[in-house]
Amino acid sequence: MKYFIFLLIVVHFFSGEAQTFIRSELPTQVSTPWELCYGPDSMLWATESNGRVSRIDPETGTKIVIYAASDYFGGSPLENSVLCPSLGIGSGTLGLTLHPDFTTTGSSFIYFMYSYNSGTSGNPATRFKIRRLEWDPNAEQVVAYQDIVTNISTGYDHLGGRLLAVKQNTIPYLFVTIGDHGSANNQCYNPPTDNPNNFALDPATDNGKIHRFNMDGSIPADNPIPGNSFFTRGHRNPQGLAYNTNLDLLYAIEHGDKTDDEINILEKGMNYGWKDVRGFHDDDNFPGEMAYAANYVPHPQIANDHLVEPIYSICAVPTPGSNVGSSWCTVAPSDGIYYKSTSIPEWTNSILLVTLKKGDNTNMELYQFKLNAQGTIAASTNENPNPKKYFSEDQLLNGRLRDIAVSPDGKKIYLINNGGATSATDKITVYTYVEPPVVPYQNAGLKITPNPSSGLVQIELPENKPYTLQIFDYRGAKLKEIKDETLLMNLDLSSFSAGLYWFRYESESMQRIQNFVKE
Repeated sequence: MKYFIFLLIVVHFFSGEAQTFIRSELPTQVSTPWELCYGPDSMLWATESNGRVSRIDPETGTKIVIYAASDYFGGSPLENSVLCPSLGIGSGTLGLTLHPDFTTTGSSFIYFMYSYNSGTSGNPATRFKIRRLEWDPNAEQVVAYQDIVTNISTGYDHLGGRLLAVKQNTIPYLFVTIGDHGSANNQCYNPPTDNPNNFALDPATDNGKIHRFNMDGSIPADNPIPGNSFFTRGHRNPQGLAYNTNLDLLYAIEHGDKTDDEINILEKGMNYGWKDVRGFHDDDNFPGEMAYAANYVPHPQIANDHLVEPIYSICAVPTPGSNVGSSWCTVAPSDGIYYKSTSIPEWTNSILLVTLKKGDNTNMELYQFKLNAQGTIAASTNENPNPKKYFSEDQLLNGRLRDIAVSPDGKKIYLINNGGATSATDKITVYTYVEPPVVPYQNAGLKITPNPSSGLVQIELPENKPYTLQIFDYRGAKLKEIKDETLLMNLDLSSFSAGLYWFRYESESMQRIQNFVKE
């Protein structure tokens, strides 16, 4: 029997933002996908509805459901609030991650998070668990499983649910995000102080936290409080985790309320403020936050406890009075990934994150945040804005972007959505980077040394005549112009971001073009 794979190709070029991509869609049929990661086995791994884990060929889109949890539970109306009966209990299939040594014998484990019933059919109690699957790479099937973390709380909103396994100082850890679980409507709680978002700072509860486990589900001995899985606290709805392998930094990406979607660098044990502080500490965009920060009292059980400010707030404005969510500048960021490849030069050393919200002034798109040498957000200028945004032109095709994965060579960007598209609302979209054609040019006499360079370069010009020397970045934006200097000059380019640049020399008698790589 012959099998025919149909691949929908939609050719679309994006050159205005520096890179050129071709858009396509895998023919894969997925159901309410949530997680997408590119495994070291050169396959895509995804979670889908009803406790399923799927393995997908990133080239053909062929999918195999490798596991379905028989105890998956989607919640019950019996758990709805009598005060707000329209609010359903949080449930679903959420994050997935692979063991950092997945291809090593004895460590071929898959971890994923899903909801189950910890009660009875007559008295249901939805909770989440993390199940570890043992993968046989030869048979390409799951051969065993174990529940390593159970009884994770849930609520009516803000579930978090992201998993990420990384090695730090050669030790593998499993990080888990749990949202504050609270509804913004305090009338749904009697008294309002019962709203679980009031406990995001309390180490005694699991909500509003990012947790750290050993890979077998046990609690690391050096966690902030012995015997407690919490790693950081004061988070609203952290749906994204990204790991900077170069600097050993872990980033959390989280939804704000009406303002202040945040990117945070996680510091063990520290307080990220929700819901007393939102976004930057000194802008007072949320009433009372400056006073709270100025008078902060450290937790007595947490060494060196202090408030940590986000490295970026996407929506750092005063809290609006409007209750119309589409008008808020929050973008609902979902997951992100650290891009370390040099295949797309402008993206090297960046965080890429995807968003869920199509609002009055927001789009479902990809954000690129360029990082500096310290791993925080590089400065933004008029010539080189930071962040940059991509693929908003296709948001009605792409829908709500729930997750992002990148091929090992850095040239293919995989986006998974679960809703919000005009057709095929659950799907995997691929943007393939197209390298620019080699531009024929003459460079005789125009010399740049060293090339590549990370800082000071020497420029030797071809003739002693009035001239103009211009420097352009990869997308054609002019960064610098020099006129009538000497034939030999030194330029300090250490402030330039890593990537490809063009030098253009022009006089009345000749033109010369030379490329330059900034390391």
